[in-house]
Amino acid sequence: MTSQLPAGANARQIVADGYDAIADTYLVEARKDNGGLRERYIRYLTEGLPGCSDVLDLGCGAGEPGTKMLSVYFNASGVDISSGQIALARYNVPNARFQVADIVEVEFPDESFDAVTAFYSIIHVPRELQPGLLEKIAGWLRVGGRFIGTFHFGESLEDYNPDWLGAPMYWSGYGPEDSRLMVEAAGLRIISAKDETIQFDVDGGPTTFHWIVAEKAQGQ
Repeated sequence: MTSQLPAGANARQIVADGYDAIADTYLVEARKDNGGLRERYIRYLTEGLPGCSDVLDLGCGAGEPGTKMLSVYFNASGVDISSGQIALARYNVPNARFQVADIVEVEFPDESFDAVTAFYSIIHVPRELQPGLLEKIAGWLRVGGRFIGTFHFGESLEDYNPDWLGAPMYWSGYGPEDSRLMVEAAGLRIISAKDETIQFDVDGGPTTFHWIVAEKAQGQ
């Protein structure tokens, strides 16, 4: 069941509280990685990066599989709005750095990272805040650095489910074309944009997302 966000509700707090409540359940699904889809994109994203590279996983969740993969070869950092997820991440990936923060509000110096990932996290940010977040990501990247994000597939929406995996949850996004325009407007050059479908077992069926890989070019 999906519906409109309740009047006066704080979308970001709903996401934080929701992922706190379902931390263990969501980790079981995240570990499946749908046939290695996330691993494949991480390998593509980080191809050619030296081992000393700095990488950031935005909306890292419990650290698996994304941050864990990144931490094997790189200096990995993770940020998540859910304190429950970060507690699991610190246990699951002890060699990475983590902080509890809203990805919309967190700050890093310019040119801090060689790669930034945002798997299934931007879709929880109110769409009117997404352009500003992407501009921040572009600023955090070094020249030649790459970004990958999963975006909403289908028509532009704002969606709320009072019982997603046992807790309220919120999503927001633009359609694929507008998402690509938003990434380019932030100063990133799109390398790849593809629709990918995943099977989320506990939620009852396949879901499609728009996956964008982009690069910070010279002069951006």
